Amino acid sequence: MSPAAQRRVSKAVVGLDSEVRQASFRDAIEAFGDVALALGENADRDQLLHLCARKMCELVGVQRASLYLREERGDLFRGQVGHPISAGDRLIKRLVGGVAADRFTQEIVRTRKPVVIRDALRDGRAVRSTMQAWNVRSMMGVPMLLRDEVIGLVFLDSEDHVHHFDSLDEEVACAFAGLAAVAISQNQLLSDLRASRDAVAHRNQALRRAAAVDDRLTALVVSGGSLREIAETATDLTGKACAIFDPSMRRLTSAPADREAPALEGLADDSELAAALARIEPSSPTVVGPFPRLGIQHRLLLTRVTASDVAWGVFALVESAGRFSDYDVAISRRVAGIIALEMSAERRAAAAELNARSSLAAQLVYGSRDPAGLARRADYLGVDLAAPHALCLIAARGTNQREVPDAELIAQALRDTAPSLSVLSTGTAEGIVTIVALPPAPSNLAAMARVKQLMEALRIRCDPEGRLAVGISTTCRGPDDYARAYGQARQVLSCVDAYCPPGSSPVLSADDLGAGRVLLSGSRPEEMRRFADEMLGPLLDERAPAELVETLVCFFECGRNVRRSAVRLDLHENTIRYRLAKIQELTGLDVATDADVQLGTQVALLVLRLQGRLSPPL
Repeated sequence: MSPAAQRRVSKAVVGLDSEVRQASFRDAIEAFGDVALALGENADRDQLLHLCARKMCELVGVQRASLYLREERGDLFRGQVGHPISAGDRLIKRLVGGVAADRFTQEIVRTRKPVVIRDALRDGRAVRSTMQAWNVRSMMGVPMLLRDEVIGLVFLDSEDHVHHFDSLDEEVACAFAGLAAVAISQNQLLSDLRASRDAVAHRNQALRRAAAVDDRLTALVVSGGSLREIAETATDLTGKACAIFDPSMRRLTSAPADREAPALEGLADDSELAAALARIEPSSPTVVGPFPRLGIQHRLLLTRVTASDVAWGVFALVESAGRFSDYDVAISRRVAGIIALEMSAERRAAAAELNARSSLAAQLVYGSRDPAGLARRADYLGVDLAAPHALCLIAARGTNQREVPDAELIAQALRDTAPSLSVLSTGTAEGIVTIVALPPAPSNLAAMARVKQLMEALRIRCDPEGRLAVGISTTCRGPDDYARAYGQARQVLSCVDAYCPPGSSPVLSADDLGAGRVLLSGSRPEEMRRFADEMLGPLLDERAPAELVETLVCFFECGRNVRRSAVRLDLHENTIRYRLAKIQELTGLDVATDADVQLGTQVALLVLRLQGRLSPPL
């Protein structure tokens, strides 16, 4: 029998009501001392509530108690703990007091005093189904008051038998419940303080970590880290694989995690990914995927790389080592900003170098009054002006200059075609001037032939519709040669415009036209066409033997040498002489011995070649 029960027996037998009352309250204070001790030992809330419920049972002399606390919002009370523990906190936590049918709880809250139910199975104030489920016969409900507010409830009962709660039970229980309310409130305050302390510590730790991350990323920016270094740093900070893409989702670089390279192929052509990218806002990392059909089994955290509203690319973090967190989002956002800075800096540096190279090209073309300054600028850009170069003038046929690509595009395309060659490019009134170092070759003639091949490949790449023509100068071997070379290239293009049929886009050099370019570029085209027809018209007649023109062309290409012409055509020398005689018979031109006739014939052949009337063409 508990001390409290023993005192009630003494009260009933002896009638010492005042002494028993004092002793009961002393018991309540002693019980609260145990609660205060637990509070000082930082017991968690459920331990404290269990102790309060057990002490309440001991004070009142019952076997069972349950403790409810008021929800933060509303007038309902949520079950917390039960005594004894074997009753099951899990079942208690499912119960809610203060619902519409629970007039018992409502009366306790309204009166702020203990309420006793003598017969729980018949009293309409209690929820009968609950009373039956818990085998309750009689029950006392006690409010836990804190500053005249009910913060909780304690329900006391003896399972399976009737218990008589008297006024002393009510007073003692009410007194202890008030003390317990203070303890519970204090425990909650301490818990909130600990949570606040932990939150501050967590924030401080996060700030220290963020500061360390920021220092590392800032150092990466200051040192001008490459895209590869940026990707490796992002993987090192997050533990996740990553990749950097251009705006078309072509991978620029990637960094594996734990030596496992991210499988991120095929994204450029994926329609689902393109739709997801269209929904991504700048500086707003978005999770997409996975994409099993592309072999990508992990989700991706994609962040647009933008600077000044210009899309530079996409940064992708792979969910390959744990789920994405806020930390990953923050790192992705910061790394995307660094990539934007790096790519912007690279573009600005490239633009500055392009401007410098374009300025040097313009000074070479138009001449410079400061040869020493020109040489210094060339040295700074790594251009050896003493090395042989060719000047190429790229222009649209006719006067439609809007069809000419800009100098930057031409220079970049030529660098892509021949990365090892030094290239200068600038715009002029006629088109784009490109100065190209002659590639290594056995002879200057072979090197110029290689330049023609490069320019033909460039023309096809930049102008597949065939609207551009290219004029190439003779070899430049010093700064003073480029103004002359520019004039030569202009003469070549003038001949192309005047004599080549519309729709053709030849790549011709000054050597191809020889000295005839000077005569043709300064003459009226219709007169030169008429001159060519008068000189060689009989040979172009369909009744004339076709081998005569072939022999005439070969004769001049072989330096007017009969023996070399015979070797090239695999004929006897007398056959060559016979055909030259036949040409003289048809045209009256002594091309074998008359120097004036030879000069006129060469000019006429050049006009016919430009017109495309000779085969093979230049």
